[in-house]
Amino acid sequence: MKTKRFLSMALVALLASSSMLGCSQNQTGTSSAGAASEGGSTTASESGGTSEVSHDTEMTFEVYDVAANYQGEQIGWYGKVLKDTFNIKLNIIAPQVSGDANSLYQTRTASGNLGDIVILDNADMQDCVDSGLIMDIGDIIYNYENLKEYQEQIDQFNQSMSGVEGGSIYAIPCNMNNNGPSGYVAETAFSAPRVPWDYYSELGCPELKTTDDLLNMLADMMKAHPTNAAGDKAYAISMWKDWDSNCSENAALLTYWFGQQVKDSVLLGYDNTITPLTDTEGGYYKALQFLFKANQMGLMDPDSATQDWTTVCDSKMKQKRVYLFWYNWQNGFWNTPAHGESRENYMYVPVEELEYYQQADSYYGDGRVWGVGSSVDDEKKLRIMEFLDWLASPEGLDYQHASLEGFIYNVNDDGTYTLTQEGQDRFTATIQVPEEYGGGSWSDGNNQINQWIVGSAATNPLTGECYDPSLWASSIEMNMTATTNEWIEQFGAQNEVEYLEGTDQLKMVANINIPLASDSTDIALIRSQCGTLIKDTSWQMVFAKDEAEFNSLWENMCTQLEGLGWGTLTEYDTEKYQAIVDARIAAAE
Repeated sequence: MKTKRFLSMALVALLASSSMLGCSQNQTGTSSAGAASEGGSTTASESGGTSEVSHDTEMTFEVYDVAANYQGEQIGWYGKVLKDTFNIKLNIIAPQVSGDANSLYQTRTASGNLGDIVILDNADMQDCVDSGLIMDIGDIIYNYENLKEYQEQIDQFNQSMSGVEGGSIYAIPCNMNNNGPSGYVAETAFSAPRVPWDYYSELGCPELKTTDDLLNMLADMMKAHPTNAAGDKAYAISMWKDWDSNCSENAALLTYWFGQQVKDSVLLGYDNTITPLTDTEGGYYKALQFLFKANQMGLMDPDSATQDWTTVCDSKMKQKRVYLFWYNWQNGFWNTPAHGESRENYMYVPVEELEYYQQADSYYGDGRVWGVGSSVDDEKKLRIMEFLDWLASPEGLDYQHASLEGFIYNVNDDGTYTLTQEGQDRFTATIQVPEEYGGGSWSDGNNQINQWIVGSAATNPLTGECYDPSLWASSIEMNMTATTNEWIEQFGAQNEVEYLEGTDQLKMVANINIPLASDSTDIALIRSQCGTLIKDTSWQMVFAKDEAEFNSLWENMCTQLEGLGWGTLTEYDTEKYQAIVDARIAAAE
């Protein structure tokens, strides 16, 4: 039976449904950015009672941001936009690049000032609200017309937080959209196998029934192409370590192939099951097996255990030195119309045995939230709120998701957008930005917050299209290249998602965003100790010398986990995530 692109939902009170237009439809209405040039002033809205805001004085916002891969002042073209528009600077505090994220968090929370703006995971936000570190902005938030557009989602999240009274607003969910709670607009699954089309077709587009078949095909690909065009050594698979939290993040991304998602110590299945991460029938174990087999076959990049995301992205993925992509963002670091015409774009390859766990777009948010620090004074509060409202506006979202008009994209006669050559190459090459836009490289100047209030799947009311440039009609037409046409002819579908819907391999689940219980001191200690053991063992297993060592490492890890309190942890997480499962079941009724 074909998977439905849009889930049929009768959402419970927790997830009240709304009828919104999708990205493929035109949408009427206007939304003002409400921004003012440097030296000017603005008010929150014509109807709101917010005091006038002056931009005469430059102001720096400290942004504590768990999503950032960069620490320090926002520079480059985006920094210039903020300076020119609001006369502000951003000083980004990034736990994951600080060297000791937990210590940084504990130190700053103990000081009573986490940041002027904070971006946290849901559970940490609940703790910070309980500790008085986050300001209640319920008295002012809906005076801002762009934030008010997302009142349903913002209210839903805050009303589900413990101890938050009616009318109070502490958290703004990340990555909301305006397409309704059941939409999925992308043409690719979140995680699925993708390889260079020229190399795959050169092998005769082999039929792949199992992941072993996929590995054998990759081995043939590496044998035929041991280096890239520049003569640099290439690998079927390359991994990176710096995204790891309580397990190997690369392996966690592969669990989607097996119909599950890693959530702390458990696996959530598309079939609403919850099982321990250590289940040998589960996706995490299967992912480690897949990566172990790849290494045994000589397909694994030996630098995997020591390199970070930036290194593998810049020196390997962008240089066609990695033949298997699984995370859909990876496509953007190579796929271009030019590579498509030369038949080199990475494309999905079917593997018959796999069932892909896929969440609907995050209408209600994605598990992280924005907040305003309780220590900011009234003047800074108003300027922060003005900034947050702009981030949710079409103007702010165009800068976030499309970048610079006239350089990265142009506006068509009908009001829609088209990427320039620089826009097409912005992820795959070093693009120098003209001085008039701030200078430097485009990637260095890109928004280093690395989070957004409204996601790229949302519909831009000014264009009737999604903010995501890859989903613009002009981009879809531009990407109808030799690669795309051959892929369509081979598999009889217009894109990856349509193919997976047709084979009933895309297992869509409702995207639920509710605050969950935070760890007690005892649970946090167990989680930390177990997480360290799982991460270390996972990497050892991938690079084990043989199957006997692979199995021994797993068994020893499971034994040690039990001694660390693994049973207590999985019982706690099972109960915690049952709330997500219950909400999904209710949403699907």
